[in-house]
Amino acid sequence: MIMAKKQNYIWRNDRNFALDEYEKQQYYYVVESNDIINKARHDLTARELKIMDFVISKIQPEDTQFNVIKTSMYELTKVLNIKQNGKNYGDMAKALGDLRKKEVLIYDDEHKTITQTGWVQSAKYHENGQVEIRLNEDLSPHLLGLKNHYTQHLLIDTVKLKSKYSILLYKLMRECDKDKGKSIAILQGTPEEFKEWLGAPEDYDYRRLKENILKKAVEEINLKIEDMDLEILQGRYGRKVVQVEIHNNWTVQRATEENSKYVESITTHD
Repeated sequence: MIMAKKQNYIWRNDRNFALDEYEKQQYYYVVESNDIINKARHDLTARELKIMDFVISKIQPEDTQFNVIKTSMYELTKVLNIKQNGKNYGDMAKALGDLRKKEVLIYDDEHKTITQTGWVQSAKYHENGQVEIRLNEDLSPHLLGLKNHYTQHLLIDTVKLKSKYSILLYKLMRECDKDKGKSIAILQGTPEEFKEWLGAPEDYDYRRLKENILKKAVEEINLKIEDMDLEILQGRYGRKVVQVEIHNNWTVQRATEENSKYVESITTHD
């Protein structure tokens, strides 16, 4: 009970430290190594994934080491599109605490290693609502000075998505889009690989994976992300599904053609 009172007191005087900046920040890029996207194993929630994306978006291309990320509860909730109130501030602090404690395993094919680490090294909260976040140093090879084998996306895209499965699938689809929409991007794997990539429950068979996770994630992504039009395809051996593919049927060429048809239709009607 004392702790709850203390938390309420800390954030009662919250101030807006970035009134004109939060909308711009939603259009910052989140840049991370492909190993973080397709070879990391963790159990982050949707909110924790979004906080990590927010923090990563603050990293500058010229950074050679992790700097303390200075933000505020106001900025965090505003950028992540969360209502500002004491409960959500408390939930945000808990999520940061969980990011410090939760484990992530990162597989590195090139060096044949597995890194076992956490996400956030420390988080410091100020009475006026400011927050200082320092990332775990073990993540630096996957977030700093990336020249090859990395993927980037706009922060606003993952902010839009509510499900953790949608966020993870979105990142995987970005990672496999090698030519930036010039051709159909295809994510291919076995049902077991999809379970691993998305952190699905261990006891899920393919039917439950498809109905409870894949279809819902595809539906949300198609609804909210403009340059994605995902479709699930599957290959069978007998009656058993042994291969799953998710295609992003949106391409620059298709979008251009559809836009031309739309303009032509408007012109004709005029």
